[in-house]
Amino acid sequence: MLTVSDLLTRAGSFQLGPLNLTVAAGRVLVVLGPSGAGKSMLLDTIAGFRTPRHGRVRLDGQDITGLPADLRRIGVVFQDAALFPHLSVRDNVGFALALRGHRRSPKVGELLARFGIAHLARRAPRSLSGGERQRVALARALAARPAALLLDEPLSALDQPVREELREVLRATLRDLAVPAIHVTHDRDEALRLADDLAILDAGALRQTGPAAELTRRPTDAATARLLGWTALGPARQDTGGLLVGDLPIEATVLGNGATRGTVYYRPEEVLLGGPDRRSSPALRARAQVLEVVRTVPLARVVLGTTPPLTALVLHRDLDELNGEVEVTVPREALRLIEPATPLRKVTVELPKNHRAGGTSSEGD
Repeated sequence: MLTVSDLLTRAGSFQLGPLNLTVAAGRVLVVLGPSGAGKSMLLDTIAGFRTPRHGRVRLDGQDITGLPADLRRIGVVFQDAALFPHLSVRDNVGFALALRGHRRSPKVGELLARFGIAHLARRAPRSLSGGERQRVALARALAARPAALLLDEPLSALDQPVREELREVLRATLRDLAVPAIHVTHDRDEALRLADDLAILDAGALRQTGPAAELTRRPTDAATARLLGWTALGPARQDTGGLLVGDLPIEATVLGNGATRGTVYYRPEEVLLGGPDRRSSPALRARAQVLEVVRTVPLARVVLGTTPPLTALVLHRDLDELNGEVEVTVPREALRLIEPATPLRKVTVELPKNHRAGGTSSEGD
């Protein structure tokens, strides 16, 4: 188990935390957040590349906060792969084993085959594509048999087809590992594909944590809702029998926790055109003109002339049926009323004058 307790790190004017995280063995925690949220800083601190101002990092019950990075038994995969340019693919993968005196370990060949790079064994990193370099980096991290694995947006610089292919390789690999893993990303699809648990990080603070399926269905924070694909419909006001958002009446009882003020969010892929699904219980009904159809893939975006406008995501094969005015319904599970955010309280930790923290960068991510 990997545990982060009351962790606080600073770089220039940026502060990460204090925050707490626990990742059980065999589970994947995905930290999702925008650029500048502090995701890379979090991994650097856990890995030992940056010294925290406060807090502890524990692995399998051992306090490793004061250990140097090379003694922490933590594997790290970086966004740019960070391969050794003077070593071949095989020697990159076997680097950690070679340091231990196992220069011809069969483990290297097994990993090369697992990641589909056995045919590249003699190649130099400079001759590889981006996807191939990341496969090598993943194999190298696993060759060291880490007690925990950290992944710092390793797929973000890849072309979409390569990224999607390698995402599946990574998913299968993480499922087979019996170690805690933390993967950071700003890509929602990637997060939901890989995560057992999610942590939403924004401006250096954790907004919401929990099982991925639970956070996706029930965001309680505006930043969490936006990052997980919910769209703001507008501010709600009380009306007889429910709430109004612009001209749209909404059943108040379905929006959670008895709240009656805040912003209503909805999931565009759950907006139904042409009448409600018999299996759902709609909380919003309206008739509206189709204003615009944007043929994005895999789903088309249909903008509706409600007040405020709704957007529906629909299959391309259904577009021909959308002529003129359509009936619009939104099921209750696709609507959330999120109350105004409470300002986050940053904790300042007083340090001894002779204390020096690692890291000089002012970048939050």
